[in-house]
Amino acid sequence: MEFFDVLEKDCADPAFQDAFRAYFGELGVKVTNWDGLFAEISQAPDCAFVRRDGQGRIVGFLLMASQEMTSGFFTTRIGCMEEFYVAPEYRRQGHGMALLAMAEEHLSKAGCPYAILTTQTAAAFYMKRGYRLQRGISARNKADVYVKSLWV
Repeated sequence: MEFFDVLEKDCADPAFQDAFRAYFGELGVKVTNWDGLFAEISQAPDCAFVRRDGQGRIVGFLLMASQEMTSGFFTTRIGCMEEFYVAPEYRRQGHGMALLAMAEEHLSKAGCPYAILTTQTAAAFYMKRGYRLQRGISARNKADVYVKSLWV
């Protein structure tokens, strides 16, 4: 089966929105304003890598953003992996690894020496791909924070 990968700048596609609703449904997240959420997601300069099958169905997606982090004296760009989903029927087939690799390459080329993410369910997946638990950085969702150097 063929798969197609696209960097989406606009998350208005109904198939993407359905996949995102399924993802939040699995997480148990309730959203009262879907239109507002999708408008907010579409504001990110990078948005999402989306993988589709030959019939155009969403296999998975990874939302990301390149963000500048500044403190008084230092500045760097960080690649923030924000939402990551693979549809249940496509899991454990390498799609997640492919999406993650595409996002990391894109963010590295965008000037991000590091990628950062949180996870409550897939720590082993990320650690196999070079992410390390980063103590001292907290996330709003209280999940563990993982960081990977993209410029090794």
